[in-house]
Parts: sequence; C-alpha cells; structure tokens
Amino acid sequence: MTSILALSACSDASNTPAKTASAAQSSPPKLQEKEDLSPFTGFASARFGSDETAVRAAWKGSLRDGGGSDTCRQLFQEPRPAKGFGTSFMLENGQFVRYDIDSRERKAPRGLQVGSSSQQIRATYPGRFEEQPNKYEPGATDFIVTPYVDSDARLVFETDSNGVVTRWRIGLPPAVFYVEGCS
Repeated sequence: MTSILALSACSDASNTPAKTASAAQSSPPKLQEKEDLSPFTGFASARFGSDETAVRAAWKGSLRDGGGSDTCRQLFQEPRPAKGFGTSFMLENGQFVRYDIDSRERKAPRGLQVGSSSQQIRATYPGRFEEQPNKYEPGATDFIVTPYVDSDARLVFETDSNGVVTRWRIGLPPAVFYVEGCS
C-alpha cells in the first residue's frame, strides 16, 4: 500500500488541467437587493454622521422628505409599501443618526427581521440586550441591543403583545431612543 501511495504521489502534474477561475469567481461579489445592509455604523455606504446626500446615494432609490425641521427630519422610501413605511432615515442637524425598518424586506444584524420572535432576540443576542415595556402598546416589549462591535449605536426591536417584532431601528443615542421619531 505504501508503494501505491508513493507512486500516486509521484504522478505527473502536467497531465492535470490547471483550475481556471470562472467569471463569477474573478469579479467582486455584487450586492444583493435584499442583502443585510444593516451595520451598526450606518446604512450601506452612508455612515452615521454623514449628510443627506450620502444617505440618498446609499439608498439608491427615491426618498420622500417626511417633513420636520432643520433640527430633525425623516426621509421615507418611495414608493411606500402597502403596509407601514418600509425604511426611513432620520437626520438631526443635517447629520444621519438613525434608520427604521417596519417591513420584512431587510434584516437586522444577525438575521432577525420583522416577524421574528422575542425568543429569537433573546437567543440571538444573549447578554447583549435590555428589555423595556413599550411606551404605547400594553404587553409589548422593546429590546435594546448593544452591539458586539465597538460602537455607540444601538439596535432597538419593538415587539407586539404576542412577542413578534413589528419594527426595528439602528442609530446613535439619543435619537435611537425617540419613540415617535422626529415628532
């Protein structure tokens, strides 16, 4: 058996075709439309602290100005989904400070999304969250997640009284804790 292994180890490598990279392997990966674009540093290429132009460029679609003031404004995706607002971005004093999601189209860090359960939040972020009663819905809970990376940003999941995520947001304090957004 040793001699067989030795002979096969000495085979002529020139008879083995070289591996060629396919076009898909040699080009950089393309961003998937529904890919997780939710880092604790901002949204896609728009980092927290950047301006409205950077937010609009990162969204790569139409955003409607939701009004407000120079102090606090929100931009909403256009067209809006049939239910809710989809994705919105908050700007304070012209700087990007938070984004909100109320549809299943996007996932939070580690894959949770609208429709996930309180149990999934607890299992996904053990020791990294605080639970607080929701301000408006009796029996509902807000989960405030501290990231595993070095960041001041926080992830907030809002659940209904059945423990199902209805929306989530990521942003910098204090803006991430504003329950009513810019209201």
